[in-house]
Amino acid sequence: MINKSDLLAKMPNLSGENITPKLLQKSVQEVIWLSSTAVYKYWLQMECQGLEHLPQDRGYIIAANHSSHLDGPAVITAQGQHISQVYSLAAKDYFFNNPTKAWLCENFLNMIPFKRKGKFLDCIPTCQQVIAQKKAILLFPEGTRSVTGKLQTLKPGLGILVMKLRAPVVPAYIQGTYQALPKGKYFPTRYPIRVSFGPPREFNHYWTQQNVVDNHQVYREIVKDVYVGIEELMDGSTR
Repeated sequence: MINKSDLLAKMPNLSGENITPKLLQKSVQEVIWLSSTAVYKYWLQMECQGLEHLPQDRGYIIAANHSSHLDGPAVITAQGQHISQVYSLAAKDYFFNNPTKAWLCENFLNMIPFKRKGKFLDCIPTCQQVIAQKKAILLFPEGTRSVTGKLQTLKPGLGILVMKLRAPVVPAYIQGTYQALPKGKYFPTRYPIRVSFGPPREFNHYWTQQNVVDNHQVYREIVKDVYVGIEELMDGSTR
């Protein structure tokens, strides 16, 4: 019989700690990837546009609207990249609220825990490693799922993350997931999904201003810019 504590002691994760055997991690992620692709592309008939906007030579942040638990896998599957190439920021109080769930989310779903209330900056070192490896970080800057399906106000944590990581932000708009699986429902309904990516928003001009201007104002400006990027995708004005 496998001793869970012994298994956990052997497993490596992004931070360098031994948490999960690489072969097991790779095998499980492959199954998740193939299953997700089948469900989204064939059952939910997902469409995608704007893939040409995804940077190929550097790490980046994806900022998307959020109204369903289907959103994360939809964005990852839409990119056509393997699950190992995209990490998702996930609320610690929801996805990491018990040891087993936390282990599964971190090691097989590439989720990075962050605190919605409190020390948001605790997740920064791990995020920096992801960006350094030229991988993507998926973030839902509204902070929680929309109960109406409409875009909500974005949280300033996005601005903090951009300034700390010095990475471009690709805005993304997800359509149809709210109808397929809104908040409060547990089983999805078949409904067409579309994921749209916009041109990367660059914020290099802020790097030299750090500690010179009001950081909170900079965070607000970054958030406002990304919000506009998502709105443009909603309106269909960005192709």
